[in-house]
Amino acid sequence: MKSDLVKTIFAYQISADRRLWDEVIMPLEESLFYVDTGYSWGSLQRECAHVIDAMHGYMQRLHSSKQIGKAFAVDNPDRAQVRERWDAVETDWKSYITRFDDREFDRRVETIYRDTLIAVPVWQLVFQVFNHNTLHRAEMLQIVAALAQPVDFDASFARYCIRNAE
Repeated sequence: MKSDLVKTIFAYQISADRRLWDEVIMPLEESLFYVDTGYSWGSLQRECAHVIDAMHGYMQRLHSSKQIGKAFAVDNPDRAQVRERWDAVETDWKSYITRFDDREFDRRVETIYRDTLIAVPVWQLVFQVFNHNTLHRAEMLQIVAALAQPVDFDASFARYCIRNAE
């Protein structure tokens, strides 16, 4: 039952992230992807790179890695590189979530958080990823609104559930 909750929320996250990329980010003129708006991480490029780094880092934590590496091998990735890396990290998460079960939900992992070694249940790390992505989807929409025009983008979890009810 607990694993079904995680799988549902993760499917929602993937859906909302895909829609954001396909309906909002990719249709923008490419030059706007790099404009620093002064909000949050500044540009869509840096905002997206931050989300990717976080998702990559949390995946490493789930596998008990104490050293968290960056997701990018380049310092200033272009939009195609960002999208490619986003897709790769998302694929890693899909693979992990597919195998997710109730035992994994309660498993404890040791990780370093702000220079402190802590032991936490997996569900806390997984829910942090959901929460983090939700925050940054909203920030990306705000950046797009500052760059171009407000976007009509409904990423409501309730509407996702209604559309996907079995």
